[in-house]
Amino acid sequence: MKYKERLNLSDEDKELLVEALLSQGYAYEVVDSELKDLEYELKPGYESKMRKLNVLLKKLHS
Repeated sequence: MKYKERLNLSDEDKELLVEALLSQGYAYEVVDSELKDLEYELKPGYESKMRKLNVLLKKLHS
């Protein structure tokens, strides 16, 4: 995640970003897109992140 390294967001900034993503209905699309990107790259070590993203995606879909 190159953006994460460059932005240096505070916890408050991150919370505001998450709230905005959820309230605007974009969180599901963002997580789904990240999951698809990881599936195409198939790099070692991504399995754990993919499982966690799948769980999150199911929660967002509910």
